[in-house]
Amino acid sequence: MSDFIKSVVQEVMKPYQKPKVNPIMAKPTQAKKTEQPPVKDIKSRQVIPGISRPNYQRAKMEKRLSVAAVAPVSHLRTHVSKQVKPQQALNGSQNGTKEYSKEPLAQLQTISLSQGKKPASSYESFSSQQKPSVRESKLIGQTADGIKAWLFNDLHSSMENTFQRSLKSNSIGVITSEKCTAGQLFYLNDLLREYPSIKYFLTWDKESRQSFVLELYEDNEQVLLEAVKVFYKKITQKSYQKIQVFKAKAPSPWLTKQLDIQASVSSAAVIEGFDYYTGILLADRYLKRNPALSAGFSFEKNYLLIYGEYNSVSKISEDLKKEAERIK
Repeated sequence: MSDFIKSVVQEVMKPYQKPKVNPIMAKPTQAKKTEQPPVKDIKSRQVIPGISRPNYQRAKMEKRLSVAAVAPVSHLRTHVSKQVKPQQALNGSQNGTKEYSKEPLAQLQTISLSQGKKPASSYESFSSQQKPSVRESKLIGQTADGIKAWLFNDLHSSMENTFQRSLKSNSIGVITSEKCTAGQLFYLNDLLREYPSIKYFLTWDKESRQSFVLELYEDNEQVLLEAVKVFYKKITQKSYQKIQVFKAKAPSPWLTKQLDIQASVSSAAVIEGFDYYTGILLADRYLKRNPALSAGFSFEKNYLLIYGEYNSVSKISEDLKKEAERIK
């Protein structure tokens, strides 16, 4: 009896001595059936007359073999059965168990690195670049006498035609005043010299029949913001003074054109704060006291213009300012 059981166990254990088939491409259930000898042949060689009982050990062994063969195959086929070529499967089976344990693992690692989904963080950075933050427009300041300043950024497309000229920059600065004064021209003359890259549009009337409007255009928002603040501070810091003097040494061609000065001069000054006939009175008195004076005068509705050599123009403007303050 012991010899019979021993022979049956040896016969059943023979498949373990053969090389394992690559589980990715092979069909294990059919392979195991062909490798095991038919049950009828075993019975025909080992039948003992008078004994008929089932072999429970062999049945349990076959059950364990079938589970061990099917389990790893079903696990791997769900992941990589479509990615591995038949030639790779043949090479794996020929190289034995060592190659089988390394090659499929290397293939799985390659697939997971090259074909896997990208992390969500990579898509978030892309979406943030596609939707940049929109800068807000803002009011810089305003005074009780009607002077205001704004900075407009990234205007909506429907508002591009609301300004005085076609927009060629993303930022626009605006300064307005209910009154036009000659001093505004002198401040703008200095501003354009200090910020040569800035472009502008100006609405100004020497008789102040309309409001003062200045639009400034610049691609650099910080430069534009600084320029708007500088101009706004200048036109508001002396607005409480009744009579004011503004001087320009070597005035630009733009300023002389705005002031309607026909000759080439080295200096120009404006005294504002009194009317047309008060300006005539002040000039007449001063010229009578200083007959050798050489300077040009121009009398306007709201200011007196003096132009000529710088030292002479500077002295005349200061003297006339003091005289105007005495007669007021």
